[in-house]
Amino acid sequence: MTNHTILEPLPEDQWFIESEELRSFVATVREISANTVDDRTQTLARLEPYFQELLAQQQWLPEKFAQVNPKSRMGGGIGQWLLYRAKDRSLSIFSLVIPPDSTTPVHDHLAWGLIGLYKGNQEETVYRRVDSGDAEGHAQLQVTEVRWLQPGDIYRLLPPDGDIHAVKTTSQSVSVSIHILGNDTGCVLRHQFIPESHSVKSFRSGYSNAPCKEEEKEYVQLH
Repeated sequence: MTNHTILEPLPEDQWFIESEELRSFVATVREISANTVDDRTQTLARLEPYFQELLAQQQWLPEKFAQVNPKSRMGGGIGQWLLYRAKDRSLSIFSLVIPPDSTTPVHDHLAWGLIGLYKGNQEETVYRRVDSGDAEGHAQLQVTEVRWLQPGDIYRLLPPDGDIHAVKTTSQSVSVSIHILGNDTGCVLRHQFIPESHSVKSFRSGYSNAPCKEEEKEYVQLH
């Protein structure tokens, strides 16, 4: 398997929206995660009620962070919009916008986290690896669950459990999900799986509105 790149810390926390609701939630996440660092199952369980409250509020997310992105690296017009990133990259919060009938690649996240549906409807297919992971570029997956999600639904990520999935929008309008992850998800090298060919490759999904360290020069030139 490919080694994951360790990135240098950012000089300060990054906020991409002005929202008292999000700032309050981030403070809660940081407090709970710091106090449950040895038990991430407890981290997720304690965070869920606060996340449920955030998802129930429909005013804090600006419309521009609920838009598709035709240039998305995930394909299918999927927008991945960074909302908050901790200076040490130990926490990121972003919205994932999937157009109707579009499906994400099968992918992992490599960190603990929560994902909640904010708008629209989705079908999530969850996989697990059943191979040893020793063969370069080879991965054998097995479907473990298919879930149909409505606004307010939340699911947990705690690798390796539930960390590999693909998500499809089943509503006639875009679906928007909010991700809270214990890494800089868009910038770490993670895995994209192709179940039909039993293959896997490294990929960096990036963000629609912020560069990764490796892309900063190119991002500045384009903007």
